[in-house]
Amino acid sequence: MSYKLSVIVPVFNAEKYIRESLDSLVNQTLGINNIEVIIVNDNSSDNTLDIIKEYTEKYTSFKVINNETNLGPGESRNLALSEVTSDYVTYLDADDFISENAYADGLAKIDEFDVDLLIYNWETYTGSDYVEPINIHQQNTEENKLIENIKDYPKLFLSTAPWNKIYHKSLFKYLKFSKGFYEDNIVAVLSLINAKRIFLSKDSIYYYRKNFDSTTENISVDSSIHLSNSIKEIFDLKEEYPDFLDYIKLLNINFIYDILFWIYYYDWTIPQEVKMVDKLKSSIIPFTSDDINRFKKLFPDKLSYEEDILELTNYDSNTFLAKYKYFNRLNKVNSKASLYVDVGRGFNEEDKVEITYTPLRKNKLTFNLENFNNICQLRFDPLEGSFIKCSVTNNLPIVSSNCDNSIEEDYQLFTNLDPCYVLDADFSNISSIQINFDLEILNNNDIANLFRQKDNIINNLQVKPKKRKFGFFR
Repeated sequence: MSYKLSVIVPVFNAEKYIRESLDSLVNQTLGINNIEVIIVNDNSSDNTLDIIKEYTEKYTSFKVINNETNLGPGESRNLALSEVTSDYVTYLDADDFISENAYADGLAKIDEFDVDLLIYNWETYTGSDYVEPINIHQQNTEENKLIENIKDYPKLFLSTAPWNKIYHKSLFKYLKFSKGFYEDNIVAVLSLINAKRIFLSKDSIYYYRKNFDSTTENISVDSSIHLSNSIKEIFDLKEEYPDFLDYIKLLNINFIYDILFWIYYYDWTIPQEVKMVDKLKSSIIPFTSDDINRFKKLFPDKLSYEEDILELTNYDSNTFLAKYKYFNRLNKVNSKASLYVDVGRGFNEEDKVEITYTPLRKNKLTFNLENFNNICQLRFDPLEGSFIKCSVTNNLPIVSSNCDNSIEEDYQLFTNLDPCYVLDADFSNISSIQINFDLEILNNNDIANLFRQKDNIINNLQVKPKKRKFGFFR
């Protein structure tokens, strides 16, 4: 039988969600008889295989491959690709599902615009009212768009998921997934580089389930090792595709950021941390300030480890950890913002709301004030323990600040370790307040320049110095 599209579904112990996933295929407006479904059961130990058999017995377009040992999603996808009989293939993970029109709409656009790669939108699904913030891997499109030169859309290189794409058979040779975690990164890069024409579709949605038991949600030392392997694999492409080195660097800067965040955030043993940094250092090539600035221009809200990334190859692992994790005065992760509430007793530690967050360039925090009555004033401390540059961006009634410059300026400079803003208005009837603020942690050069400016101001004051008691200075 001839199929219009093949869908590869790697499955491991997915009894909880597999029905919803497979039903979203059965209900496709393209018609299940036009869709070749190749399920790879990766040696599941629960009731997954029994559920799969229900579908293979009911629908002739369903096939199943049973792995005798657990191979992982990458190798499972590779096995299934050799069984594909149609000219187009896509992927569906066993705990995800897809909108009913996705495949019919996707193939129609492929035919209309003569493209060999189609990318459609995706949303994170948690099964609750919680809405996952869009991250920089989620480059969704608000309009249908034809791309004939991928270099004009560098952000797409961070769209590494294999499952929100439909691939023409001309790209099949690039769909060779790696072993281990993060097996899909190399496939995404090779597909984007080698696709002649790409279409971004706003009209279909892949629903990615936020599964808190998944490998990507449970960070371990192996997570860092596997992602470092992926970084090296991607960097190795520079020999075959030298014209794409800048784009490869964009993706890997983001992956390096992730690994550094894991190292800084979690409590590892020293040998584990050294192992993680050693592996990362062996997987990268040096970056320049131009590389970092290119990334910052595209993703201004993301990067906060510029110096760390630039200096990574300049230190042995122990020294790097000492400087950038243990003895660095900056609290890089798990920082606190505080809102002090004056209910007639002034600002004190008892009347305070704290939020733990990871400081980004653009931040949005909401403080719950339901437990406070007759609020007179509020004091907002954006970040404690660091010298910062900050700007509150949502027009709150700021009346004063302990910044070094004026609150009337576009941003405030703080060379004290307890920066704060005082807000004064009628807060008597509010139950919460949202504070949007831009934040930049000052680096060593910034701080040195600021204190140098202060010294110059002091030295220029026309004040007659007191006579020194001792003659040590000439």
